[in-house]
Amino acid sequence: MLRRKRLIRQVVHGGLMLGLVLCGILAMGCDGDPKQKLTPQQAAFKADMFKLLQQQTKIFMPLLDSPNPGPTIQANIDQQFEDGIKGGKPLDHDLAVLDSYATILAWRSPDPEDLTKTFKGFTGQNYSKFTKLNPVYKDHKIASFEVYTQYGPGLGLCSPLRKGNQLKGVLCLGFDEDSLKELRGLNKQQFLDINFNQ
Repeated sequence: MLRRKRLIRQVVHGGLMLGLVLCGILAMGCDGDPKQKLTPQQAAFKADMFKLLQQQTKIFMPLLDSPNPGPTIQANIDQQFEDGIKGGKPLDHDLAVLDSYATILAWRSPDPEDLTKTFKGFTGQNYSKFTKLNPVYKDHKIASFEVYTQYGPGLGLCSPLRKGNQLKGVLCLGFDEDSLKELRGLNKQQFLDINFNQ
């Protein structure tokens, strides 16, 4: 009788352990690949952003090595906006470069009401206390976040500019919330739901 009780206990215990293991496997399986959860608009936007960040990184990394890179980077950004307007494809996003201490070196923004009008952003400001940039400066990861601009709600996407393990600066793209929805088909939450580090 004692042997039978012991056997029943072992079977029950084994069944519970197997159940827990299976639940764990199912939970991991349900988490799945985040890429599969993206809408077509999110996937297209993410791919565009990776391409854009890669292109801009190639442009700005060499410029960050000069003693006073701000004016050269600003001239390059201004030219990009000018070329976009002349070519009939005005940039729909802010473009800014910060140094390794979170000070803005160069910045230009389009007017969301008319992309052919642009404005130079405030340079020289330090954003080291702006905690939404912590993933970039502390962990060298891409950060996406909500911001508030002179035009209203906006969204930021910032990527580290690294040479090996050394952070040389940060590249930031900014989007007006209404323009993002109108031109890219994404709302604020869809933007924030994209994991740009995977």
